[in-house]
Formats: sequence, structure tokens, C-alpha cells
Amino acid sequence: MMHKSAIAIVIVVLGYGMSYAQSESGSFLFMLIGSGSRAAAMGEAFTAVSGDAGAPYFNPASAAHMQSSEISLMHVSYLTDASMEHFSAITRSGDLRFGLGLYLGQTSDIERRDSNPSSEPLGTFDDHNFTLSVFLARPFGDRLSLGNSLKWAYQKLDIESASAFAIDLGAIYMPLPELALGMSVRNLGTRPKFIDKPFDLPREVRIGASCSPMEDSRLRGIIFSGDYVIPHWGNKSNKFNLGGEYIYQDMFSLRAGYGINYDSRGFSIGGGISFRAYFFDYAYVPSKNDFSDTHRLTLRIRL
Repeated sequence: MMHKSAIAIVIVVLGYGMSYAQSESGSFLFMLIGSGSRAAAMGEAFTAVSGDAGAPYFNPASAAHMQSSEISLMHVSYLTDASMEHFSAITRSGDLRFGLGLYLGQTSDIERRDSNPSSEPLGTFDDHNFTLSVFLARPFGDRLSLGNSLKWAYQKLDIESASAFAIDLGAIYMPLPELALGMSVRNLGTRPKFIDKPFDLPREVRIGASCSPMEDSRLRGIIFSGDYVIPHWGNKSNKFNLGGEYIYQDMFSLRAGYGINYDSRGFSIGGGISFRAYFFDYAYVPSKNDFSDTHRLTLRIRL
């Protein structure tokens, strides 16, 4: 009975997300930023991938696959005057997995201009944004997992500020031990407003798959993943994410990914090294416009 109820929830989540995400969005795009250098190196093809504390940013159901508690710290640096910090933690109690996520972003010295073009800016201002997330996930049997994430987001642009509440919903289904299918709907929530002008949050629907060959396979240690992303903000086209990971001797990892139909990114690469309960991950994500290449560093600790 519980398994049938869980499947019904998946159907409701998918239908609600597809019908709700129809209008355009104006700001709060930082709510689409994922966590974790592992995911970034794999092209953010992470809707059906689990195994670290950053995965619930793409699909909260992935937290259900965590077998131990873990914390994750990520720093992102840009060539421009911008930086991001991520913190996430997941623990378990029986069948339930609980998690907490914090995101802090900042861009400094943005040029201030008015409607009259000029060679000199009128001054500069800063952009600060923040997100607090709480994850909850649970497996239903050996194949199905469901999860959700409650979020509060805040942005201060110069002297104006806005905030919003949102929820992410997700599911992962494993028809085979080596195959995972995932779906998530992100940023369903209230409408923030700047200067009394409300706008929708940047919602998106993600559908993904990942393949991890069995332990006795020749391809042991390899993960292939792919995502189909349906954005519902602005006039953005649908996107594809492809990623792969190779783990050698449970110590060293090589990763690569590619994003299709993105304005700012395409190829990404990275790697990782682990020692006992410590995992160090790195990702390099070059920009198509050569102005915002990113280096992402993550420390994960299993408790």
C-alpha cells in the first residue's frame, strides 16, 4: 500500500510541476546554481546521481541514498569580482534522511548606468544573495525514493531587497540495480518583488538517468549520466547535460561533462581524491564568453 501511495505522489509531482511552471521569471537566478564540484565537473547531469551531500540541490530524493552522514563545503571563484560559498550536511534517522544547505553569493563593483548611454558609469553597487534549504528524503522499498527541499531565498541588489519561499520536489526510481531514473521540479514558490514589482521564481523541470555498472563488471567504477532540463523562466530553450565519472581504487576520480544549449558554458572537467573519510573535489568550468571561468573546490567529510 505504501509503495502504491509513493508512486501516486510521483505522478502528482510531475503533473503539478509541468502545469505550474508556465510563466516567465525575472530574477533570483542564483536559485538554479547547484552545489558540489563533482556535479559541476560532470556537466550538472546530476538529477539521477547520488552519493554526496551536494546532490539534493539537483534532486532532493538523492539524499535518500546516503548511507552515512556527510558535510560538504564548496568555494567558487570567478575571474570577475564574484564568489560563491556552499555548505550542505545530511544525516539519517531510520529510513529518513535530513539535510541542511546554505548558499551565499556576492558580486562586487557592478557598474551603475541609466537609460542614457555613456562611456563612464554613474557609480558601482553590489549584489548579495542567500539561500537556506532544508532537505527531507526517504526510500520506499529498494527501487523508489522521494524527497523535498524547503527553501528561503534572499537577494539584495544595491539598496533594494526581496525574498521568497520555495519548494523542490524529486523522485528517483531504480528499475535495475545499475540504472537510476530521476525527476525533479525546482523552485515552486512565492513571488518576490523589487520596488513593488512582483516576478516569478526561475522554475525548471529536470529529467535524468544514470548508469553505474555492477561491481563484477569490467566497467566497475564508471558512471554515465544525462539530464534533460526544461527551464520555465525567460525565453530559454530546453537543455541537455551529459556527464561521466571514473573512480580508480576508490581513491582517485576523473570527471567530465558537457552542457548543450547553454549561453555561458559547455565543456567541464575535474577530478577528486579521497583519504579515509575525506574527499577533495575540483572542477573547472570554462565560460563561452571568456569572462567568467570558474574554479570550484569542495571538501566532503563523512561522519
